[in-house]
Amino acid sequence: MNNKKNPINKLFSSIDNLFAGEREQNLRVKLGKAIKNSIFTDEIITKLYENDFTGLVEEENKISSLFSIIFPVYVKKSSSSFRLYKHKIELNLPEENARYIYIFDDGRLTSDSFHCFRLYDDTYVDKLSKIISLIPLFKEAINSALDNFEKNINTYDEKILDTNKKELLAEDNFKFLINKLSPK
Repeated sequence: MNNKKNPINKLFSSIDNLFAGEREQNLRVKLGKAIKNSIFTDEIITKLYENDFTGLVEEENKISSLFSIIFPVYVKKSSSSFRLYKHKIELNLPEENARYIYIFDDGRLTSDSFHCFRLYDDTYVDKLSKIISLIPLFKEAINSALDNFEKNINTYDEKILDTNKKELLAEDNFKFLINKLSPK
């Protein structure tokens, strides 16, 4: 009888572990979405969409092009540095001689040695606490990157106008000088 209980108990234990793992994964996904939404607020998303890319890229590629232009966004705190992309955060922690990657969509935290941490791991809680404490700095860095991007676009537009004026002036000067060369 004892032998029959062991395999059945193992089966139930495996099923319980499977459900517990799925619950933990669902919680990580919810946490990842909450962190991403805390960084990419409606205000920031609106500001991303407000940038004018006329003439720079095709219509369907505008927002992905913007992300590739302004991201990654860098944040430095003490000796640690953090890179924010649209789908992940990279943590470079020299004091621990370690790097981590946090993926928003599945709430996954992976070390540079490819160890995946779970919500019940102290390392996961510690690194996510660091990320959460940096959310205001990430938002500030995104806004700064967008402001710099807008300034660069305005400078580019001014250079185009200057170039157009220079081309027109060059054509006018050319015509004037050619007319001077022409025999009268």
